[in-house]
Amino acid sequence: MNGLQIETIQQMLAIVTLLLGVLVIGIIFNAYRIVKQPTLLLFIYGLFTLVVGITFADLVSVFTPDEFIIVWSTIFSHIVVILGLGVMAYGIMRG
Repeated sequence: MNGLQIETIQQMLAIVTLLLGVLVIGIIFNAYRIVKQPTLLLFIYGLFTLVVGITFADLVSVFTPDEFIIVWSTIFSHIVVILGLGVMAYGIMRG
């Protein structure tokens, strides 16, 4: 497999990850509407941030071929993942 095929597979997997993340967030949000627990809402915010952070760099590579933007989107993606995990941990520890 060459680099173009691997990049295409990464982009397809990013789209699948994004769709499954939206599905899980929707399911958890329905649970939040029933129990009205603020911890669950914080967990949803963290999960949304995490899913966006995981898929961001691959989705940017779909829309632009510029290497400079792709490198910085990867760095930004890691920062967003760290923020998402932090929000999720805060929501759980807050209880």
